[in-house]
Amino acid sequence: MTTEKAITTRLSTPADAPAVRALYQRVSAASGGLARRPEEVTDEYVQHFLGRAQAQGVGLLAERDGQVVGEIHVYSSGLRIFAHVLGDLTVAVDAAVQGQGLGRRLFTELLAAVQARFPEVRRVELTARETNVRAIRLYEQLGFRREGRLEGRVASEPGYEADIPMAWHAPEPTEIVQTL
Repeated sequence: MTTEKAITTRLSTPADAPAVRALYQRVSAASGGLARRPEEVTDEYVQHFLGRAQAQGVGLLAERDGQVVGEIHVYSSGLRIFAHVLGDLTVAVDAAVQGQGLGRRLFTELLAAVQARFPEVRRVELTARETNVRAIRLYEQLGFRREGRLEGRVASEPGYEADIPMAWHAPEPTEIVQTL
C-alpha cells in the first residue's frame, strides 16, 4: 500500500531560486513542457521572475516532502497604463505529480491571491501553445478566455504553431450604494 504525501503551497521568495531552477529544468526537458529548453533556464532568469513576482505580483510554490514540485507566477509590467494587468504568467508542474489537480490548485490559489492583494487588477494574461490542448481546456475551465491566435509564433517540431493569448477577467466589484 502506498501512502500519498501531502503537497503544500506557499508564497515563493528569491531564496527559492535553486529549487525552482531545478524544477524548471526538469519540466522543460519534456517536449512542450515550457517554452525554454533546460539550458535556457538560467539563474538570472529564475531570479528575475521570482523577484518580480515578489515585488509586483504573486508567486507560489508547491512542495512535497521538501521538494518543489510546482511553481506559478505572474507580475506587473510596471507601466502605469497596464497597472490593471498582470502578465508573464508561467506555471510548471513536475511530471511526477501531473494529473493530480496541482495545476488547477496553483491557478485557483494564484487568482485568489491576485484578487486579495491587487484589487485594482482587472485581468491576468497568459499564452499557450495551440497543441497544448489539455492546458487550454484547464485555463478555460478556470475562467480564462481565448483572445486571438498568434500564427507561426512558436517554433516546434516539425514546424511552427500558433500561440493562443488568453485572459482571465476579475469579477466586477460590488457596487456600493451610498445613501444621503
